[in-house]
Amino acid sequence: ELPSRVVLTLLAAFVPYLAVVYASSTRELGARWALTTTAALGVVLVFAPPVLSDDLYRYLWEGRLWLDGQNPYRLPPDDPTLAPLRDALWEPINNKPLASIYPPLMQVLFVLSALLGGQVWTLKLLALSGLLLTVAVIARVSKRPGAALALGINPLALSETALNGHFDFLVGGTLLLAAWQIGRRALKSAVWTTCIAVGLKVVGVVLLPLFWRTKRALAVAVFGSALLLLPMVLARTPDDPTSGPGQFAARWQGNDSVHAVVHWLSSQLFDPPTAALVSRGVVAIGLLLVVGLVLRRGRPPVEAARTLVWASLLLSPQVHPWYLGWLLPLDLACGGRAAVAWSALVLAAYEPLDRWVVDGTWEMPLWLQFGEYLLLAAAMGVDRLRARLGLVVEQPNSDVNSVD
Repeated sequence: ELPSRVVLTLLAAFVPYLAVVYASSTRELGARWALTTTAALGVVLVFAPPVLSDDLYRYLWEGRLWLDGQNPYRLPPDDPTLAPLRDALWEPINNKPLASIYPPLMQVLFVLSALLGGQVWTLKLLALSGLLLTVAVIARVSKRPGAALALGINPLALSETALNGHFDFLVGGTLLLAAWQIGRRALKSAVWTTCIAVGLKVVGVVLLPLFWRTKRALAVAVFGSALLLLPMVLARTPDDPTSGPGQFAARWQGNDSVHAVVHWLSSQLFDPPTAALVSRGVVAIGLLLVVGLVLRRGRPPVEAARTLVWASLLLSPQVHPWYLGWLLPLDLACGGRAAVAWSALVLAAYEPLDRWVVDGTWEMPLWLQFGEYLLLAAAMGVDRLRARLGLVVEQPNSDVNSVD
């Protein structure tokens, strides 16, 4: 079956989804209802083929490598020494010459999936469990009626976890929980949760500036995060300095917005390698400026975290659909709606999949990419207007402290 049919089905699912979200926005259905509905819908997808992404095959492969005493940070899937381990799960792995790009705590989830049987459905069930945990977090953190249900039954959330086996919604729940803990001044718990977020995905480092007024907590969070990321760095061999995370940071680009413009301008002045380096440097500086602005304004931690994740995605050279898992929990907890709109619009990033399946060509039409972000800008404008009119008044529970 062509992936485009699955994408169109998901897009169509947003129609009843938005109707349910609207109906539930005026009354509290409770966490149990949200969890039960999410689980029921997700289980249906757990046993469907993952036609939109092949990442989970690498997840399973890397989990097996650890159990076999091998290091996926050092040995890419096509390494000849791993030939005896190759099987049907090895064949669909993408980018076989590249070593792992996933932090150690994510590797723990891969190993757990291997221990539970190492099948596609076991990993997808773990990813769905991550979504359920995040639904529970947003039910605890947000006072907005229907927020937990809006996350749990979101078609993108269900497809990226139960169908495609991504853990990014678990990452988003961890980001939300850590920011909420900072707001409650539960700094010891917040430091631990922040380190877990970084250990799952590097995007967790956006939380570190939120500790800046508490130097000891900041130092511990930075040290713990650096310690968790060390294995990814130390495992690099001298003759392969850019594999894994380095290769991803230097080369990957797709479905980007601000970075796409900066890269195009840079390419008019420099050769391709230099243009890539310059454009990434410019957006990195832009993100630092956003961090400074957020800290100066002293927004509540959950709102500050939401702004930093928004900025990270809009400035990123690569925005995969599952990256919305970092943003949706935070945006829903703050009463935002633009991220929900983006969760539908980002399905445009799957447009090249049909051609990829046929001939290995990946090229997203420029008009579609432009349309995605034009509509997203409109949705963000509506959110901003609602905030100015005072239509968004709920704050996360007990989130009363600012980051200044």
